[in-house]
Amino acid sequence: MGEHMDPASPPASEQGPKEQPDSVQLILNVTDPELVAELVARPEGEPRTAFALSALRIGILTLKQAQGRLDAETIKHESDRLLLELGHALKAHQQTVTNVVADSLQEYFDPKSGRFNERINRLIAKDGDLEILLRQQIGLDDSQLAKTLAAHLGENSPIMRRLSPEDSDGFLNLLTKVVNGALLAQREAILAEFSLDKEESALSRLVKRVETSQGKITSEFSLDDENSALARLKRELLEVLGQHKRAADEFHTDVSEKLAAMTARREEALRSTRHGEDFEEEVRRFVAAECQKVGDIPKDTSNTVGLIKNCKVGDVVIELGPESSAPGVKIAVEAKESGGYTLAKALEELETARKNRGADVGLFVFSRRTAPAEQNPMARYGKSIVAVWDFEDPRTDVCLTAGLSVARAICTQEDAARRGAEIDFEPAEKAIRAIEKLSGGLEEIKAAGTTIQSGSQKILIRVGIMERELHRQVSALDATVGDLKSALPSSETE
Repeated sequence: MGEHMDPASPPASEQGPKEQPDSVQLILNVTDPELVAELVARPEGEPRTAFALSALRIGILTLKQAQGRLDAETIKHESDRLLLELGHALKAHQQTVTNVVADSLQEYFDPKSGRFNERINRLIAKDGDLEILLRQQIGLDDSQLAKTLAAHLGENSPIMRRLSPEDSDGFLNLLTKVVNGALLAQREAILAEFSLDKEESALSRLVKRVETSQGKITSEFSLDDENSALARLKRELLEVLGQHKRAADEFHTDVSEKLAAMTARREEALRSTRHGEDFEEEVRRFVAAECQKVGDIPKDTSNTVGLIKNCKVGDVVIELGPESSAPGVKIAVEAKESGGYTLAKALEELETARKNRGADVGLFVFSRRTAPAEQNPMARYGKSIVAVWDFEDPRTDVCLTAGLSVARAICTQEDAARRGAEIDFEPAEKAIRAIEKLSGGLEEIKAAGTTIQSGSQKILIRVGIMERELHRQVSALDATVGDLKSALPSSETE
């Protein structure tokens, strides 16, 4: 079966690209056995025709795809070949360029035969081009520089002629004339300022100012002029002295009146039969107030029998508080304003009070009215302390306060020794000694108080100094005793 084309359809070569027909009629004679077997397997008519068209379409598409793949492989193969040839050509060209550059560099820069080194050696060698050029320009004798300097600065140059001292119109002569003229003018001006012949000179003006100032100073120190500084100072001093005299007179009158009133009250109290009881009561009040400050526990035992049968000696018993450095330790306080008590008798009664009240330390309080004349305001005798106090004179409070502080310190020392604790009591001992020494100075106050007019100022000054120092020492002693609590083991302070 051969191929048959429709006679009405023109050949493909004669048709333009835009005149593609909608259909092509083919009459094919199939001789291939495999194709014949496949076609015969389909019913004749539309099924066989449809199968043939499908097979033809598949075949054409397969051929088109195969044709495209062959073209791509061909292009790739040719491209690889061209790149390889191009790489060989570039490599050969690179080698050629490298060889040419190396030969050129060697020709110019070879250390032995290069043109560049040869040129440099010829330039810098002795008698070379550079040396010849420099010798011509800046040589010693006939160089261009020597000729130029000789023309402008030589012996015959214009500038040297102007600087010559032999030239009357030269620069040096002109400069000398100008400087001499200026110096002469300055000399005359300075001398004129120091001349007294001219009223406007500096020296004349200075003399006038000194004379004027001296006159003002003299007038200010003259007592003839009421408005002078010295006269005003005199008036102010007299006024201040007058004020001080009036203040001193008022103070003297006030002190005399107060001392007179105190003397009257003292004489009235001395005539009273309850004065001794009042003193003991005041001692108990003072001790109670001091104990409250430090947390100790006071107890009035003046009407209570103690450990000794039918014995009431010991007016107050102080038990150190639980927060102290020696809790539970006791101090017996005995107060007396009875006459005839010596120091020995007071210590003996204080020993009885300590035993009667089971106390470790005793404090005997003398009334200043009945105390022995030689007794210090505060003194220590072993475990006994003696203090002199006047409840009507607040300045003696420090003596009783110091006595209580020393008693607490001795209690702490005794308690620590009893417990076997190793504590340094040297600061407390120093404070006690200082308090005893300072309290002894109060006798000077008593002696100075005999004459009010001559000794009042001395009394006030001395009392102020003694009170401040005693308070400082008592505070130091209290602080030392307080520190002992922290020094003791915790089990011993509980």
